[in-house]
Amino acid sequence: MQVRPAQIADADHAIDVVRRSIQELCDLDHRGDLATLSMWLSNKTADNMRRWIAAHTVLVAIEGEQIAGVASVRSDGAVLLNYVAPEARFKGACKLLMHEIELWASHRGLEWLTLDSTATALRFYLSNGWAIAGPPQPGFGVTMRHPMRKAVTVAPTT
Repeated sequence: MQVRPAQIADADHAIDVVRRSIQELCDLDHRGDLATLSMWLSNKTADNMRRWIAAHTVLVAIEGEQIAGVASVRSDGAVLLNYVAPEARFKGACKLLMHEIELWASHRGLEWLTLDSTATALRFYLSNGWAIAGPPQPGFGVTMRHPMRKAVTVAPTT
């Protein structure tokens, strides 16, 4: 599996991964509630993905020729997306994407990365060095956001 910057041409496939990840893997969060799913998915469009690719750092994990995962980070270190294709779950895509985001942040001199975790992903982040940064906050519908942060370690110079 390899990680590379997303390209505008990736938008349709990337947003499909994000949408399927939410629908199929985040049931602990949306609990099958159609109103919650509708709210969560409402901005997950190919047009928005193209905008996000143009405005932020968006990375894709590629396995074979397929997008296995999608992550995005804003210039201030806020991780906006980290989703995996259901068929690629537990194959290392999200871990690899987060590693690349941490390298990206280190090269930019950022001290912290932040994100709002889903309940589904909370264990993943905790096991990868992230810390809870506050109480859970209301998310979409029945979901809760779990604020988290992680100190950025300095990347070795080459």
